[in-house]
Amino acid sequence: MVRKWVWWSLVGIWCLVIYGFSEASYFTGENTARILQKWIGHEGWEEGEGAASPLNFVIRKFAHLSAFGILAVLVFQALYPKRWAYVWAWSFAAVYGATDEWHQSFEPGRTALFSDVVIDACGALVALCLVWMWQQRRKPARLKRKIS
Repeated sequence: MVRKWVWWSLVGIWCLVIYGFSEASYFTGENTARILQKWIGHEGWEEGEGAASPLNFVIRKFAHLSAFGILAVLVFQALYPKRWAYVWAWSFAAVYGATDEWHQSFEPGRTALFSDVVIDACGALVALCLVWMWQQRRKPARLKRKIS
């Protein structure tokens, strides 16, 4: 029972972290591009031009993939070993991704994109597939221990 409370607490904390990133104007595409340009240190890039723009895009989309992948794994851990834990974990992450984009539509300087919801759902799916593969790989070892 304590295990469930720990995992659900982590789910709640992670949802608050995602909400905080959506709320903060510091994480708009324009600001992250500016930070990236300073970090790379290449002079002469205009806003939205040059190598910073594709790199900014990749970093921002990877952030979506990983944030919602982590959320899906946390929800899965909170639900495991219940039947349909994978489906419910993916559904939770996908719906939270949609509500996160809806929340961003009200924030100044932020945009809500359906493509980000798709990326969030894909991040959750990839993470859950990795969990499944990890569990499958551990199965033979558990069976050997039971037989011995």
